[in-house]
Amino acid sequence: MDEGTPVSVAPESQTQPLHGAEWNPEFVDQLYDFLEGLESRADTMAEDVAALVEEHGEVIYSELIYTLSHLRFDEAEARPHWEQILSHRQSMLDRLGAPVDLRVALASYFLEVNRKLRNPKIIEIQLFAQAQASAYRDELTGLYNYRLFREHLSRELFRSERSSTPLSLVMIDVDNFKAYNDGHGHEAGNQALVAVAKLLTGLLRKTDIPARYGGEEFALILPATPKISAHLVAERTRESVERHVFADEEPEPGCDLTVSMGIATFPADAADTGELVRRADRALYVAKSQGKNQVVLYGESRRSFGRVNVAIPGDFRILTSDSHAMTTVNVSESGVMFRTDRELPVGTVIEFKMNPPGSRDPITASGRIVHIDEQDGQFLTAVHITDTRNPDRAALGKLVQGSRRGSGLP
Repeated sequence: MDEGTPVSVAPESQTQPLHGAEWNPEFVDQLYDFLEGLESRADTMAEDVAALVEEHGEVIYSELIYTLSHLRFDEAEARPHWEQILSHRQSMLDRLGAPVDLRVALASYFLEVNRKLRNPKIIEIQLFAQAQASAYRDELTGLYNYRLFREHLSRELFRSERSSTPLSLVMIDVDNFKAYNDGHGHEAGNQALVAVAKLLTGLLRKTDIPARYGGEEFALILPATPKISAHLVAERTRESVERHVFADEEPEPGCDLTVSMGIATFPADAADTGELVRRADRALYVAKSQGKNQVVLYGESRRSFGRVNVAIPGDFRILTSDSHAMTTVNVSESGVMFRTDRELPVGTVIEFKMNPPGSRDPITASGRIVHIDEQDGQFLTAVHITDTRNPDRAALGKLVQGSRRGSGLP
């Protein structure tokens, strides 16, 4: 059988997509490129798929099957199906004595062997890709739409919690848009929104997700981004919008387009997606009420991790063999505050060890002293963590999450 143009076999009765496994813009283009080149990769397909799995994880098996058949399986199910499809293809080749297209083998497998397809239809993969993209793109600005924003925010927050990294959300509102729209007309208003969308994406990384939240509101999801970095990106973006000339007409009073922004960061400001959106929205409201054209951090705090009050015995040393007793007052994934009877200069680099009750393994990290305050003959010492080993970083994250949930130590 001849190798043809890639197609997607879509069943008339589709299985329901699994939560957290929907179309993923991070690698969908790479996936379609892979499928477009099926004709030339018959001999290297196993190695090519392995390379995709190495980069994106085993979710790639689920996405490959979904793209080709519109059947959705979770990662645990998808890999065995993929291996059986390849085995079925080899069986067909042995019987026919001629090359068998992967897509033909997949359709045959789900029709005749696994019987997940009952009434399949064939669709050109470029048309399928366009349909998928249009479901997640805002037609006017080309940014991701509200639907993808919600899906991706949930996915990125889960990743942040699992990896103990901060996630920042920036909510954005175009100032004076109604007055501008009324003064210049709806077409000019639409062009202005398109221009704002381009300006918002100018300083973003490939992993950041810009979205049109609705009307003249936008949102930026910034994975692995502490609040101070998110503030820097937002401030530079605000300045670029402020400098931009949006129309040829003479500016009218009250019609200058600028943006107000509110920033909230997980886990310091919120424990879930709904709370994160509400708090970023709250910061945005403060920015608008204080005069617009500004960036406001939720709670006026630059912390990216929330601190929990917990007393843990331990010790620290100043890069020597001598250690000194300490007891923590509060801890976060990025810092520790402890009490000790020893006064240390700000800027001192120390290594410290905490011994959580109920745990056999201590948590070890190093950091730099950023603040010290004398209280009742002891010294309240704040340390910014600069280095932890992976197991200790994970243990610290579990400790903080467990204390935040009110369950004490994990």
